[in-house]
Amino acid sequence: MSRSSRFARIGTALALAVACALGVGLHARGVEQALARPLSFRGAAYAGSDECKRCHPSNHESWHRTFHRTMTQDASPASVLGDFADARFDYGGIRARMSRDERGGFAIELSAIADAGLPGAALGNVTREGPDALLTGTRFMVARTVGSRRYQQYLARVDDVYVRLPVAWNIAEQRWMHLNGAFLTPDPEPAGPGQPIARGDYDRHVARWNDNCIYCHNVAPRPGLDALSGQFDTRVAELGIACEACHGPGGPHVQANRDPLRRFALHLSGRADPTIANPSRLSPQRSAEVCGHCHGQRIAPDIEQVHRVGDRFVPGEPLARHSQPLWRSTTLNGEPGAFEPRFWPDGTPRLTAYECQGLLQSACAQRGALTCTSCHSMHAGDPRGQLDPARPGDAACTGCHRELASAVQLRAHSRHEPTSEGARCVSCHMPRVVYGLIGAHRSHRIDSPQPGTPSASSRPDACTLCHVTETRAWAAAALASWSRDPAPRAPARARATDAGVTSTNAELPEATRLLLTGDPIERALAADALGRGALADMPRVELARRAGLLLDTLREDDYPAVRAIAWRSLRAVLGTQTPGRVPPVTAYTATDDRERRARSLAAIAAQLPSDAALPVPAELAAARTHSTDVAIFIGE
Repeated sequence: MSRSSRFARIGTALALAVACALGVGLHARGVEQALARPLSFRGAAYAGSDECKRCHPSNHESWHRTFHRTMTQDASPASVLGDFADARFDYGGIRARMSRDERGGFAIELSAIADAGLPGAALGNVTREGPDALLTGTRFMVARTVGSRRYQQYLARVDDVYVRLPVAWNIAEQRWMHLNGAFLTPDPEPAGPGQPIARGDYDRHVARWNDNCIYCHNVAPRPGLDALSGQFDTRVAELGIACEACHGPGGPHVQANRDPLRRFALHLSGRADPTIANPSRLSPQRSAEVCGHCHGQRIAPDIEQVHRVGDRFVPGEPLARHSQPLWRSTTLNGEPGAFEPRFWPDGTPRLTAYECQGLLQSACAQRGALTCTSCHSMHAGDPRGQLDPARPGDAACTGCHRELASAVQLRAHSRHEPTSEGARCVSCHMPRVVYGLIGAHRSHRIDSPQPGTPSASSRPDACTLCHVTETRAWAAAALASWSRDPAPRAPARARATDAGVTSTNAELPEATRLLLTGDPIERALAADALGRGALADMPRVELARRAGLLLDTLREDDYPAVRAIAWRSLRAVLGTQTPGRVPPVTAYTATDDRERRARSLAAIAAQLPSDAALPVPAELAAARTHSTDVAIFIGE
């Protein structure tokens, strides 16, 4: 090879090297510019959780364990949790029969009970005009499931509509139930001979999934409702609450990160990737809105548009661009009062799915940086609650309120022993004044107990939900005495009355008053409170008083959800007195047959020691004025 040829080759190689260097440099500069430029997610493609797994296997695995993933599923032997082995459930004059067909599908058949005095004619049909009605004698094939933790609902496909059926499987208690038993509505009125079942009784919770449940239980829901024809062209990016429900559409993220240089530059920079939303890197307000999009019931200015194209919110942008949270004062079509039953008179939410409203009312969020991820972690901890294991117990509170971190400081602040339930931050500042999912849940409005003030007295107070033998006046006096006496002194012990009998309703122990005279939510909360506390250390007479009140509730209350909670509490109380002799959970708590309940409860009472459950005194029975005129629809 000639000398000139070698120089030519060297020159070419150098030119290529320089070109490559310039190209890499220009590409690196382009990467830097791209990383600094926010990306609009409007109209971006969704990738799906399987695509996320390729680069984020640990995050995918931790999400896969959650109940978010299984919120909505296609029906299969793996997803269907209910008993379909020719099971039967009678309620409201209708018999539901659950079975498998010859191909392994899951069927629910509804028919009138012959001896209920009901005709065999149709209740109605799933039509455009009335999608919330059913046809007795029809066999519905389960197409999808909703829920996998507390209870599971079932959807049937009718033309282009997915219809939620009125019976559900109670997972915790392994029994069938009517949705009245979850959504806090009463038993149907008894039908007379030859009378059809009244609309709004058995089928009141039948609903279209396409423009109802779809919104919070899936990724990128689009109902696709044609207002003229009434037809649906419903689509979701993914069934269930998957990665992109919290992180936004992943298509741009996947495409951009196919570039290894970009990934390396992003790793070195420590910056947030602008092609995806990460709630942990958002401001407290924007982060809370990602959760509040579903955990904070909302209303959009143009409902028809939402039913047509879906809710266009994507994580990271202001939620207020698309919808506003519901409040007690929110009007519906200009009419006030539509949402009042969902809040206590002071505006505090009293239902689940309003957690974001409670957070917005909290000083810790208004004047501090509190957000949902301050306490919860979507990729760590027990899937039941998803509390951040890095902040166990009161650590989520004492991380900011460091002055209460020591046992001495906590005793002085709470006036309870530091190891007791009464000293926990959430016991006083996040009491169980919220109903949902057949249970009492903690309020997400973080405030201080004020049982004596008019504004706070409009909802149950933390003190008497724990000290259930005491009145609200006692709680107000105890707190007032603390303000006068700076010494860290525990409150006076509860009165050791045999049955809590007093002369007027106002003087009744608060939990008893709520159980006898409250509306359905108040009764549910009171029934729950009677099954809590240090039951093993309580005097036997107090346990018997509680058992008597709960047995009375199981006999008399017309709300199956209240009865289910009372049964749960009764098991806890009786389990303390008669270990090993507590009857198992039975379906009678769900039946609307009061005489049947009375017989079952009498049989249970006959098995107990004579002093295990006191009868409810006549004075208390006379005080019972259950309010059943509050129609509260949870999750609808």
